[in-house]
Amino acid sequence: MLFSTAVKQFIEERIAMRYSPHTIRDYGVTFRKFLAFFGDLEFETISKQHIIQFMATQSNVSAKTLRNHHADLSALWQWAVQQGVCKENPVRQIKAPVAEKKTIIPISKKEICALLESASQSHYPLRDRAIILTLLDTGIRATELCNLRIKDLNRVTGHIRVIGKGKKERLVPISRETIGVIDEYLANRKESSSSSPLFALKSGKPMERCKLRKILSEIGDKSNISHVFPHRFRHTFAIKFLRNGGNIYSLQKIL
Repeated sequence: MLFSTAVKQFIEERIAMRYSPHTIRDYGVTFRKFLAFFGDLEFETISKQHIIQFMATQSNVSAKTLRNHHADLSALWQWAVQQGVCKENPVRQIKAPVAEKKTIIPISKKEICALLESASQSHYPLRDRAIILTLLDTGIRATELCNLRIKDLNRVTGHIRVIGKGKKERLVPISRETIGVIDEYLANRKESSSSSPLFALKSGKPMERCKLRKILSEIGDKSNISHVFPHRFRHTFAIKFLRNGGNIYSLQKIL
């Protein structure tokens, strides 16, 4: 079986198992890189040395991305072993790269005001302000925000329904003030149904994680604030929650 054939079958199976689009995209990135480097080899001829050689050429990516490549390849080979395509998983013989330890600095009140001011001057001010406030108010992940639908916002209880990792569902509190900003954004948007994305692109399509990162980064640049990315809002929420008297158990349930 060729590498490309194994990849096709593996990804088709994962799609059928309802893996998230984000996970499927990550698989695609890793496997396309591997295919571009070695060509379409017979799967069973690929050895531990091939994997080591591939990983060694990825010096231009972050440790996190390299860990993702390692995990993606390991998942593929584990599937191949289960399917009888090969006898062992060579990736397991290779230690996963060590993750980088980065200190994430919370966003200050002054910086939040500056970001909201810059968002008010963006091409889509109502949407971008609503995004910033939702991230700060709920601490949800970038992918979770992108996957929100209008029907996930419960104005009566003051919660949003979030589908997290592993398709796990949770209800996250959201303030009346943020709901008000979201409603102002929705009122000025083109007609949409309850199943439409809560935060959409101009085309009406759901926002993707890479686009969200770009929007926040550009707003940060306009505010002269560096390192403005989705996870920093999540970190800021967690710090604020604990400083305001919240306990770690409640925080874990929200996040």
